[in-house]
Amino acid sequence: MLEFFYSGTVSDDKMKSHVDDIFAIAHKYQVEMLKCLCERFMSSDINNENMVKYCGIINLYDTPILEKACTDYIRVNGKNFLKSKEWEEIKNNYQSVVPRFLESIVENLDK
Repeated sequence: MLEFFYSGTVSDDKMKSHVDDIFAIAHKYQVEMLKCLCERFMSSDINNENMVKYCGIINLYDTPILEKACTDYIRVNGKNFLKSKEWEEIKNNYQSVVPRFLESIVENLDK
């Protein structure tokens, strides 16, 4: 976080290895620019393996950018993702985000 305060950025290496921790600290201390930076980084790096972790973040914090990116990932990867063990884990552990994903996907069907 000090790196961000001095330079206004965080190195990719630190983001890759600590983005969830950096986001939590930014949220705790209400550093909006850093929260946004973290959300955008996570949103650009979504895959099956980190979807569960990102759903945990969505569940704990208000993360509209990340939530939309995860919804888009589910929409694009459709049936393959819905057959994955990660989707089962999300359904079991983050039940509040599942309806939000589905509502968002359905709302955007006509667009």
